[in-house]
Amino acid sequence: MADYINIKGSTIQYLDSDPANPIVGQVWYNSTTQILKGAIAGTVGTWSSGGAINSTRTGMGGAGTQTSGLVFGGDAPSGKFATSEEYNGSSWVEGNDLNEARGNLAGAGTQTLGLAFGGTNATANSADTEEYDGTSWTEGGDMNSARTQLAGLGTQTAALASGGGSPNSANSEEYNGTSWVEGNNLNTARSAVTGTGIQTAGIIFGGEAPGGDTANSEEYNGTSYTEGNNLNTARKFAGGFGEQTNALAVGGYIPTVGIVENYNGTSWTEVADLATARGRSTGAGTGTSGLAVGGNVAGPGAISTATEEWTVPETLTKTFDVS
Repeated sequence: MADYINIKGSTIQYLDSDPANPIVGQVWYNSTTQILKGAIAGTVGTWSSGGAINSTRTGMGGAGTQTSGLVFGGDAPSGKFATSEEYNGSSWVEGNDLNEARGNLAGAGTQTLGLAFGGTNATANSADTEEYDGTSWTEGGDMNSARTQLAGLGTQTAALASGGGSPNSANSEEYNGTSWVEGNNLNTARSAVTGTGIQTAGIIFGGEAPGGDTANSEEYNGTSYTEGNNLNTARKFAGGFGEQTNALAVGGYIPTVGIVENYNGTSWTEVADLATARGRSTGAGTGTSGLAVGGNVAGPGAISTATEEWTVPETLTKTFDVS
């Protein structure tokens, strides 16, 4: 419990019940329970179950938010997927297909302004880019380097593609809504890598480097990459979402894990694990409200359709010690 001295000087409301939606900094005395309470900013996130995707697959691209998500493409034992699905905060519905079926692709943008790029089609690594308008996919400008297992982040008109394979690449490209241009390279070449943020403030982490699985993270400022602090657990094929100063690294392969870490712009801290350990899942959303979708789970060829929702509450109610 917090000490009374911590709220000294605050205006205290005298109420007969707790407010339904308290705001941060609000303090009240509940005359019915005779308890002094206050609202503080939420800092601890939790995972909860969401609606399952309709198609069993892994290695999808993703975009959007927790209540307006988009997944597309992917792999299954039956082959490559072109299918896209949209999430409304509770369930997934089928959208129109990509023009090119592929897995291990990257995504960026929103549910109504999405971007799909790279990956592996039925025969080779792809440089193809497609833009989604909320209804259908149309061709965009091809990447300069065809690649798979790459990191993608940003928006439909300002995206970043980093790393990938095969072999491991340090290459970086920026999309302006029409074409891709070469940017400065990552410091560590890698595939099976994850990224999140925006084109001028991104974070790239994990993956498979020439020496094996890496915990390395790098920050991008729109021009160059600088070293960030390492993940606590090296891994490849993690999911991810959020911002450069509030990012989530979700699951991955070590082999398959449910470990989740949060980056605050300086260091990585372990937070609540996924309910279902998985690698090659897809992420979407912010550091306080996101999704982990699909992916490979433990067992030969096992793939999950599960969606998990990450939520950090805006406020928490605390009881104050007035003794």
